[in-house]
Amino acid sequence: MSETRLTRRTEDKIIAGVCSGLATYLDIDTVWVRLSFVILLFASGIGLPIYVILWIVMPAADNDARSEAEVIQKNIGEMGETVYSSVNRLGRASTVGVLLVLLGAYFLLNQLGWLNWIGGAVFWPLVIIGFGVYLLIKRSR
Repeated sequence: MSETRLTRRTEDKIIAGVCSGLATYLDIDTVWVRLSFVILLFASGIGLPIYVILWIVMPAADNDARSEAEVIQKNIGEMGETVYSSVNRLGRASTVGVLLVLLGAYFLLNQLGWLNWIGGAVFWPLVIIGFGVYLLIKRSR
C-alpha cells in the first residue's frame, strides 16, 4: 500500500476520483478498479451504492486538515454540484430524454428478470428522493 490514507484523487478522475484513489491505495492499475465497479454494477447492482458511499466518505487528496463531518458535508455538496452541472450541460429536453431512456431500460431489464434485487418497493422511493434532491439543489441556485 503506497499511501497511509485512503483519499479520492482529483487529478485522475472520471466522476469523483473514487476508483483512482482506491487504485493508488491498493497500488494497482485504475482500470482494474473501474472494471470491478462496472462488474459489480451489472452483476448484483451493488457497485453504484458502494461508489456513492465511498464518494461521500472518502476525502479528496487536498482535504487533509478537515474533520470527518466537514469532509462528508463537502462531498455531498460536490456530488450535488456534479449532478446539477451535468443536468445543466444536457439541457431540459435532453435531461427528460435521458430519464425516459433510463426508465425504459429499467422496465426492460425488470421484464427480463435481471433486476429482481430492486423491486418497485425500492426503485420508486429512490426515484422520488432523487427528484426531490434535484429540485432542492436547483432551488438553492
